[in-house]
Amino acid sequence: MPRYSLPTLNWLDLPDGGPRYPLADILDAAAAAGFASVGLDTVTTAGVADIAEMLRARSLTCSDVGILALGPNCAVDAERLATLARACGADTCLVAWPAGFDDWDEVQASADILGSAGVRMALEFFPYGALPTLKSALAACEAIGWDRCGLLLDTWHFFRSGEPWGLLRSLDPEQIAIVHADDAPAVISDDLVHESRHRRLPIGAGTFAIAEFVSAMDALGYDGVISAEVLSTTFRDQEPADGARALMDALRTHWPVTSTGATSASTQVHAH
Repeated sequence: MPRYSLPTLNWLDLPDGGPRYPLADILDAAAAAGFASVGLDTVTTAGVADIAEMLRARSLTCSDVGILALGPNCAVDAERLATLARACGADTCLVAWPAGFDDWDEVQASADILGSAGVRMALEFFPYGALPTLKSALAACEAIGWDRCGLLLDTWHFFRSGEPWGLLRSLDPEQIAIVHADDAPAVISDDLVHESRHRRLPIGAGTFAIAEFVSAMDALGYDGVISAEVLSTTFRDQEPADGARALMDALRTHWPVTSTGATSASTQVHAH
């Protein structure tokens, strides 16, 4: 499985705006930068006729689709994402659980819909959501069923939630559906939503203890997808080609992997 993935979400005007660039431009940028995989969202891909052919033409695969925001009638969105996943061959769907929603029937129905398409949920915890901690996300995945739902482990949310390292190091790698690798500067306000959506940085460019996080993931034996989700006002202003190169450089420097998925020994020394 290709490990590095470039998400189209990086070029969406959050929270409710459209894409800054066409899908073809982002795919071209991903391939040119050396990414073998991309994450696709339903806004950037809306109206695109043959996503599978666009991916094949650039020797790309799709690591994940998203984002499914759990809420009233979210099963309808789950159907759309299942359709997108079938079209691009993805087996993972990013899932966010906003605060205030507690309809387990809708959650289970969405998991059923995605599961029928061969897609596993990747459930994200974040400090301003219904699942504010890693512990709460683990409990939710357990309730939904690990075969249908795994963790979306985002470095931003891990560090900003103040998660215990011991709990991270106790995870089974099979519990982790995907990792979002990003960094951030020191916070300038208590508005974590704004900080999360508009002030992220490539890994290694901010204040997070990225080397320790990578070391913990390697110790677990995690060899799944590493997605460079860098939600940033500054980043969105970059052309996809420039942004994709910057993100690939950051990944290769701070989370380098060999063809077998392990961090190389020489790079571990560099990281620490």
